[in-house]
Amino acid sequence: MLLTIPDVSITKTSQKQEGLSLSKIGFAIVGIIIGLVFIYQLFVIFFYRDENRAPGFGFSGESIYNPYQSRDWKNRSEKIALHIHSDNVWYTPERHSMADIESVYKNNGYSLISFTDYGKIHESENKAENLSGYEWGLNLRKRHALVIGSKKTYPDLFPFYAKRDNVSWTFKKIRENSGYIIIAHPKLNDSFTKQDLIQIQNYNAVEVYSPFGDDAKILDVLLSEGRNVHCMSSDDLHYFPESVIQNLDQPKWKDLLQTIMFQRGREGESLKRYIATASGQTNPGSVKAELQAGAFYCVKKHFREADDPKLPNLTVNKNGIILLDSAERYLEIRWIGKDGNIKKIDPDTNIATYQFSNQDPYIRVEIIGLTGTILSNAIFRTNKTN
Repeated sequence: MLLTIPDVSITKTSQKQEGLSLSKIGFAIVGIIIGLVFIYQLFVIFFYRDENRAPGFGFSGESIYNPYQSRDWKNRSEKIALHIHSDNVWYTPERHSMADIESVYKNNGYSLISFTDYGKIHESENKAENLSGYEWGLNLRKRHALVIGSKKTYPDLFPFYAKRDNVSWTFKKIRENSGYIIIAHPKLNDSFTKQDLIQIQNYNAVEVYSPFGDDAKILDVLLSEGRNVHCMSSDDLHYFPESVIQNLDQPKWKDLLQTIMFQRGREGESLKRYIATASGQTNPGSVKAELQAGAFYCVKKHFREADDPKLPNLTVNKNGIILLDSAERYLEIRWIGKDGNIKKIDPDTNIATYQFSNQDPYIRVEIIGLTGTILSNAIFRTNKTN
């Protein structure tokens, strides 16, 4: 019986050719996927856009609109947090539970909160103290927005690239579902530049106080364009400080996971930024109406343990004089007009006035207190009455 010895060179050549064939198939599959993604992106960029540039308010007219006119912040106010992430999505199990978050915020004087996990609306057991919301945006640039008060989510169709018109189109669709839209953390990765915020349409507010960067000056850029955009102040909660976590009754596995994820022992920026209304109502419907009207202040405390700064009443009389009256004596009150010009500064006082002139399209107030900073939305000229 003869022993047949295979030709090793032929075997190696065959294996090499087989390997090359598999590599070609792999490259072909990857190429097809990239091609499909490219075609998809071209399609949505071209067809899903809003090219209509909505004209600005212009802020002109004989009447003065004051969102603070009929409310009384000296005697009551409601603290509200609108940017909170929980463990109620599968890929963030290390975050805090909704029950723990609600308990901590309630103990810190908050009347209403909104859970805004990515692309998901939660139904809290305590609906009277929770306003529905979610965070829109699953894209490489981290262009995110909070959607408050909507009953349904809208997907991000532009994961890799989007023009400003595409974002405007998306926000228009979201507003059709009654969503109040807030640009989230614009300074994070420079996700929304100044020109982005000027040209993108159909949003209501901008997070000017955020753990990822505080900057109120963008309000004057937008207001000077005639855009009635509101301020927003948010925790963007991802974790509590260690002093708070130690008082939570959470399972051992979560303690371990938070340690592994380097969330333990960090101070963070929670419980420092919020908005305040003074309607006397804390149900979600009433708060959403206050948001739409701009009838709220944006507050940032200097440090977490500080007392909440007392908020002022702002009224406008028939002669166009704005009166600020507070129970707290502030370090400084700034009256800011078009292009960010500081029109007047009142130091060390709890009562101040400003005469709305014919050259003022709007005035907003920035207050520096002992324990925090307070921003108002615009008081502006209009042809409508309050």
